[in-house]
Amino acid sequence: MASGRKPLIPVTIVVGPTGAGKTTLINRLLRDPAFAHTTVILNDFGATALAAAMVDKAEDDIVSLGAGCVCCSVRGALTDGLERLVRDLDNRRIAKISRVVIEAAETAGPAAIVTAIVSHPYLSLRFAVDGIVAVLGADAAEVLANRAEVVHQVAVADIVAVRNVHVALPNATALVLDAATAPAIAFTGHGPFDPEKGDLDTWLRLPDPARLRGLSGEAAHIASFGVRRNATLSAPAFERFLEYIVALQGPRLIRLSAAVATGSSDVMIAESYGTFFLPPQMIERPDAAALGLRFVVSARDFGEDAFAGYLDAFLNEARIDTPDRRALTENPLAIAGFSARRGS
Repeated sequence: MASGRKPLIPVTIVVGPTGAGKTTLINRLLRDPAFAHTTVILNDFGATALAAAMVDKAEDDIVSLGAGCVCCSVRGALTDGLERLVRDLDNRRIAKISRVVIEAAETAGPAAIVTAIVSHPYLSLRFAVDGIVAVLGADAAEVLANRAEVVHQVAVADIVAVRNVHVALPNATALVLDAATAPAIAFTGHGPFDPEKGDLDTWLRLPDPARLRGLSGEAAHIASFGVRRNATLSAPAFERFLEYIVALQGPRLIRLSAAVATGSSDVMIAESYGTFFLPPQMIERPDAAALGLRFVVSARDFGEDAFAGYLDAFLNEARIDTPDRRALTENPLAIAGFSARRGS
């Protein structure tokens, strides 16, 4: 018997400094059929008004959170707003919602928004994060050099929408799109890995180091890198390794994606926003052993050599002047009770 579970409503999170063009981008997307029946949650009040009338939207489709930062109110106004949308949809006060777009305040931490949705016992059953879009204006280079919160937004994003696609960015894995001309459909489908739809090799693409060249100031603190080892780890051992990374370098983590062979045909998928880990996924793959251990990491002041050193220590691969597995796993700074399966 069919469960009758309702399809998840995709949520697109749009971040960036005030004046960068977030509302202008959203207005353009709303005109496109790919964003039909979209509800907008507005938390940034810039000079450009949201042109709801352009898509013949009802006033109720615009949810205003008022003053304040979304990341400070994710347990309140944002979750309340999403719950109200679901109630109105189920009670037929809203005919249809095909997508929610959250335009966050300029200081919002996108990871906090993702965490609020994914960890909510009910909202997680009705909504699915479909990507974080960071918008930058013509002054992108100056903003990235001087504003740490914007650098973090760009570093955590799945898509960076800019006016100059050739600008150096503190994100070596995101899709970079022209904010004015990129097709609307290109801004969809960038959520967490879906084994039924996504290709693992495409999802776990290696960072492009050329993106990071020329960065200065705050942006220069960001590292994006890939690490690969020909080995296998049991699922419990993999979780322990993630626990130690969070315990030792958690405040510096921005994004982590990993595919780890846990057997001859089993692969465990891990994905984090900061130190918040999505529920792990297990997939079957005949060439799991050949896949080995693959990590793609974005972090602040924490680079490839340091991460690889921790991994090699965990695998008991000897390195000069680095800890072995025992020293790593018996670290007194380890967080008791932490589990990557639950998040932090």
